[in-house]
Amino acid sequence: MVQAEELPNQPTKNTFHLISAINIATSWTVSMDYTTAFAEHWKKFRLSNQHLFSKKKSKPNHHFSDHILELLQCWGPEQVSATWGMGA
Repeated sequence: MVQAEELPNQPTKNTFHLISAINIATSWTVSMDYTTAFAEHWKKFRLSNQHLFSKKKSKPNHHFSDHILELLQCWGPEQVSATWGMGA
């Protein structure tokens, strides 16, 4: 598995953390390990985003996305979005 530290630059690392978090949030199962990994990737993504785009203000959707971890822990994965590409 690729680690963020192996990637060449900050925008690539930022994208890596976003994709990793999305993969976890849209998976079919959730465990404590997954929620811990999601929290770590999301935190690094948001911090990196603030650094890369320091002149841009966060939008309400950014704030809402900070609560995805709580939703995963309480309700499990969002399986509807996990099937968008399948037409289900």
